[in-house]
Amino acid sequence: MFLISSSVHGSDEHGRLLRRTLMRYVNLTSLLIFRSVSTAVYKRFPTMDHVVEAGFMTTDERKLFNHLKSPHLKYWVPFIWFGNLATKARNEGRIRDSVDLQSLMTEMNRYRSWCSLLFGYDWVGIPLVYTQVAEQLINPFGEDDDDFETNWCIDRNLQVS
Repeated sequence: MFLISSSVHGSDEHGRLLRRTLMRYVNLTSLLIFRSVSTAVYKRFPTMDHVVEAGFMTTDERKLFNHLKSPHLKYWVPFIWFGNLATKARNEGRIRDSVDLQSLMTEMNRYRSWCSLLFGYDWVGIPLVYTQVAEQLINPFGEDDDDFETNWCIDRNLQVS
């Protein structure tokens, strides 16, 4: 968020919407990955219609998202949108130099890697012998009192950005 606000210039409406859209793509990525690993988030956003209604995705973006056929999780799609929009902003002069664009893309790629790692943790099962020692390892993104507050993270990130 800090990098976007300091790298994407323009005090006009277009500049403001550009920064908001880039942040929305970051938040959308969080939502998509949390939706896949957290039952609490999935219950809150059971369909992509709920994601659109909450303002994380537009109806046109949902059409593009749904049009892309893949048997795998598509949490990376907003990264592509982010990269395309950031490149457009650079071409329009909203991002003043290639160093700033590269910094944005590097951070976004780092974030994508973290999301991929989180998905990997959820995808690979924990051997039963470990879960007898620490039942929390089974589903740290569930709805128990000791689980991560993923819905709080989504709300906080959206409010802050």
